[in-house]
Amino acid sequence: MSTEASAKPARTAGRRSKSSLTAAKIARGVVFLARDPVHASLLPEGAAESIERLCLEAGILKPWMCRLFERPRYRRLVERMVDWLGPGELMRLTLRKRFVDDEVRTAIDAGAQQVIIVGAGFDTLGRRVAESFPAVTVVELDAPATARRRQTAGARLDSALSNHNLEAVDLASTGLGRVLQGIDGWNDQRQTVVVAEGVLMYLSASEVSAFLGEIRSNCGEASRLVFSYVTTDEKGRPYFGRLGGLIRASARMAGEPLRWGIGNRELEPFFERKGFYLLGPPERFDLRLRYLLPKGIDQPVGQMERFAVVEVVGRSHR
Repeated sequence: MSTEASAKPARTAGRRSKSSLTAAKIARGVVFLARDPVHASLLPEGAAESIERLCLEAGILKPWMCRLFERPRYRRLVERMVDWLGPGELMRLTLRKRFVDDEVRTAIDAGAQQVIIVGAGFDTLGRRVAESFPAVTVVELDAPATARRRQTAGARLDSALSNHNLEAVDLASTGLGRVLQGIDGWNDQRQTVVVAEGVLMYLSASEVSAFLGEIRSNCGEASRLVFSYVTTDEKGRPYFGRLGGLIRASARMAGEPLRWGIGNRELEPFFERKGFYLLGPPERFDLRLRYLLPKGIDQPVGQMERFAVVEVVGRSHR
C-alpha cells in the first residue's frame, strides 16, 4: 500500500513503471533540510547523510542539487514558497522523520521484535534500525518500481544484512499477510511495530480498514502502528488548507491521488472499532511541544499532516 499502490490501475498503469514522485520529493526535502543547523539538529542521527548517499546512487538526487541546496538565495526562495503553502511545513517534515524514528525505537525497547515499513520510499530508517538491532527482523515494502530502484542503489552502497528485507510488492493486489509469509523467520505471534508514514491518505476507506485487519492478523500481541494522517474538510475530503484543491489535483496528475482523511475527534473511536487503542498522552503527538520547546526553538509546525500511534487491543479475533 505505497502511494503508488492506491491508485486505480486503469488510470495509472503507465505511472506504475516509474518510481514514486512523492518518495523522491520527500527524500530530497530531507537532504535540503539537513543544510540548516536547526533542522539538522532535529533530524534522526545519521538519517540525512544516509538518505543523501542513497538518493545520489539512485539518481533521484544530483550533485548540482546538493550544491544548490546550500545557496542562501535558493534556500530563502524555497522557504518562502513552502511558507506560502502553510507556515511550518518544512519543520513538519523534519519532525515527521524524528517522530517516526523515535517511536519505532520506543516500540523495540517495549518488546517489538519485528518492524514493517510500508511505502518505505528512499528513507533509510529500515536499514538504520536493522544495523542498530541485529536481533530485530526489518521488512520494508514499496511498489515495484520504487523498491527495485532502491534495491539496485542500496546493493551498490552497502552489504546485505540478514535481518533486513526490502520487498517490491503492490499491496493493492497482494495482501500483507501473503508477503510476510515469504519472509524467512517471520513470526505472526511476535510483537511488531508497523510504520505507515505518509501512506494512509493515499488509500480508500475500505483499503484502510483492510490494512488494519491485516496488521491484527499477522502481528503479535501489543503490536503497534506508527502513522501519519490528514484531517478532512467540510465535504469529507483530505484537508490541505486554502490550497487543498490544488494539492489534491496535483497529486491526481502525479498518479498518487489523496483519498482518505479523518477528523481528530473521530480518530480514537475509529481505531477502537478496528481493534486498536490510541497510545497517549496527547502531548506525545504535539511535535512542537515534544521537540521544539525543550530546545527553546520558537517556530511553528505545519498542520497539514498529523501523527499518532495505536496498539493492538488483543488477539481474541483469532
